[in-house]
Amino acid sequence: MRTSSASAVPYIRPISDLRTDLNDVCDMARTCREPIFMTKNGKASLVVMDCDAYEDQRQHDRYAMKLREAEIEARYRKDFVSQDQLDATLQKVFDAWGV
Repeated sequence: MRTSSASAVPYIRPISDLRTDLNDVCDMARTCREPIFMTKNGKASLVVMDCDAYEDQRQHDRYAMKLREAEIEARYRKDFVSQDQLDATLQKVFDAWGV
């Protein structure tokens, strides 16, 4: 399950931890399921994230994008076709093709 990280304090580690304490970084990524910002000389250099958490986030982002697309389409596209209208139109097409 994905949690909101908007108000959470980001996880920050020095990039040297990848060399000296890789297992702890991996465990932290797996446990927190949030990005871990790795710094080099005090500046952000890399972001490390558990693979499953990353895939969950990408799936969530895809769903959110589809929802936004549907909301935009619903707002600007006022016309719609009922199921009965669709069935009738398809039947005309099939009849024209002799199906």
